[in-house]
Amino acid sequence: MATTLLDLLRQSTILDIDANEESVTKLHGPFQDMTSNQAIVLNELKKPQHQEIISQSVIQAVADVDSGAAKQEEVSQLAVDWMTVKLGLRVLPHLHVEGHVHAQTLPSLAYDTAATVAHALQLVNLYSRSGIASSRVCIKIPSTLEGLRACKILQRDHNVRTLATTVFSIEQALAAAEDAKCIYAAPYLNPLRVHFVKGTHIAYENPVKEMPGLKVTAQIQREYRKRKLSTQLMAASLVTAEEALSTSGVDRVTLSPAVLDLLANIREPFDPKFIRIHADAIEACSPTYQEADADFSDVHISLEEPASDLRAALEREYVKQLMDEALFHFKNAEEELLILARKSMGKQ
Repeated sequence: MATTLLDLLRQSTILDIDANEESVTKLHGPFQDMTSNQAIVLNELKKPQHQEIISQSVIQAVADVDSGAAKQEEVSQLAVDWMTVKLGLRVLPHLHVEGHVHAQTLPSLAYDTAATVAHALQLVNLYSRSGIASSRVCIKIPSTLEGLRACKILQRDHNVRTLATTVFSIEQALAAAEDAKCIYAAPYLNPLRVHFVKGTHIAYENPVKEMPGLKVTAQIQREYRKRKLSTQLMAASLVTAEEALSTSGVDRVTLSPAVLDLLANIREPFDPKFIRIHADAIEACSPTYQEADADFSDVHISLEEPASDLRAALEREYVKQLMDEALFHFKNAEEELLILARKSMGKQ
C-alpha cells in the first residue's frame, strides 16, 4: 500500500540514490545503486563531516606516489579519485547486496577513448584496493562517440560495468545498449544547467505529456522493450515531484536528496493529478503505446567508423548544446576538486 509518493513510485520502478549521502540512504532507502559525478562529490566534500576524507585521500595519494604506484604529476587527480572512492565506501553498505557504487570518469577526457578507459580502470582499481569487487562498481561515462567506445572496451575487454550518461537522443541510447553493451543508459530529463543556474528550470503540469527530456526517455524505454535489450534505462536529472512520478514505468530512476524529500512528504490522499501522472507514465513506457515516433525498428547504431548515424545525432543542435552544457558544468566541478586537493596538500 502506497502511503507516500515515494512508495507509489517504488511500485513501478527501481530507485537509486543520486548522492554520496549516507544519512539520506538510511532515511529514504532501500536503494539499489548509488550514482555520483564530479559535482556531487564536490558538494559532499564541502560538508564539515567529510573534511577527514579530503586529508585521508591526500595522504593516500602521496603515499602511492612515494611507493612508485603513481607518478608525481598525477597526485592531485589521484587524491580526488581517492575522495570519490572513500565517499562511495560510506554508502555501499546501505545499498542492495547486488547494488553498485558509481564513479564518473573525467569530463575533460570525454573525447579521448584511451584516456577515459585508463581513468575508469584506475577508479575500479582504487575500489579493489579498498576491498570492493569490480562487480559492485559501475563507471559512468559521458555518451560522446569516444565515451561510448570506451564503454565498449571496458565491458568487452575488462569486464567493467559501465553506464552511458548524458544521453539526450535515442541514437546514443541504442549505441550504448546494442554496441557498447553498457548495463545502464541514463537519459537526462532536464538540461544539467537547471541544477547550476537559477531560474532556468521549466516546470510542467504533466511532464509525461509535455517535457521534451521525458518524451525522449519514454521513447527509448519503449524501443529497449521492443528489442528486449538487457541494458536498463536509468532516468536522471530531476527537480520536481511531478517529474519523479513521471518516471513510473521506466526501468529505474536516480533521485537527489531534495527530490526524495519531496516525494516522502507528499502523503495520501494524493492529489488526483499525481494519480493521472503515474498512470500516464506507465502507459507511455509500454512498447504497445501509440506515439508519433520515428520508426527505429530497423535502425542499429554502430560505434565503428564512420559511425555516421551517431555522429549526426550528436551534431543535432539541441543535442550538441545539451552535451556541451553538461560537460561544461562537470568540468568546472572537476577543476574545483583539483583545487581542493592541492590546497589540502599545501597543509600537509
